[in-house]
Amino acid sequence: MISRRDLLFGMARRLRESGGDKPVSGIGVDIGAADAAYVRKDYGAARDLYKEVLKENRAHKEARIRQGMCHYHLGEYVQAKDQLLMAFKQHPGDYLACLYLGLAYARREQLEKCMEVWKGFVDRDHIAVMREINVHRALFETGEPLTGAEVAEAVEKALTQA
Repeated sequence: MISRRDLLFGMARRLRESGGDKPVSGIGVDIGAADAAYVRKDYGAARDLYKEVLKENRAHKEARIRQGMCHYHLGEYVQAKDQLLMAFKQHPGDYLACLYLGLAYARREQLEKCMEVWKGFVDRDHIAVMREINVHRALFETGEPLTGAEVAEAVEKALTQA
């Protein structure tokens, strides 16, 4: 039987041997380079790096959502919708998947689907975004003529101010 002390020292030894730059468990793929490209707003490179991560692990939630967000920022709304819909079906409570899936639908002028997706949107950290979404949902439900572009632009503006 292995003691807790031996287990702890064994993990510390593996960390030292690997240099600390890789996960000790060997589970998952390092997405640091893709995240760095995304932060730099190099969405094309980030999209391709997230694609590589997804080749190794198709169930990687963050990589799938971020890849969809990259497609969205590049104006590739069909691909964004496909990636985000896949993530949204697997993780319906994820606020980023919900937000950007709705935005992709709005950009494609599919406001019915956009509003349906946004019914479940909750992000208490970004109240301004929630308020903007709720205003547009109310306008849509009352029959106010809206275009997808104006809805998406209003929500994007709230995102940048948040």
